[in-house]
Amino acid sequence: MKSAASFGRPLLGAALILAVSGALAWAAPEHISDELKQRLVAALLGAVVVIYANAIPKSLTALAQLRCSPEREQAARRFAGWSLVLGGINYMLAALFAPLGAMHLVGGSLLGVALLAAVLRCYGVGSPAARG
Repeated sequence: MKSAASFGRPLLGAALILAVSGALAWAAPEHISDELKQRLVAALLGAVVVIYANAIPKSLTALAQLRCSPEREQAARRFAGWSLVLGGINYMLAALFAPLGAMHLVGGSLLGVALLAAVLRCYGVGSPAARG
């Protein structure tokens, strides 16, 4: 069971996301354009992916619950973490620089490729042990 203190950091992160999104939504048009608001909110979502993906390799699983060797488990977590961090960064870059009409499609596609690579790696496809 998790302690009450372990919920503080995610709650703080959620409050920050809501505060930034709310501030952008209420910003007057003479201060910030609608396009820039959309881009900044999308970049914020990419940053959330980066933050959570960075935590993947640092989370530990009890040895009794592992289905493979601890080394393979950690290698898969590292790969998934790196893959999703890069996907989140690509989503942020697409949000900031891609044409407005295509930014979610481009960013989502890049993030989707990163997620697919992480899932395939975690299920053994493409891992050194799966090749022989």
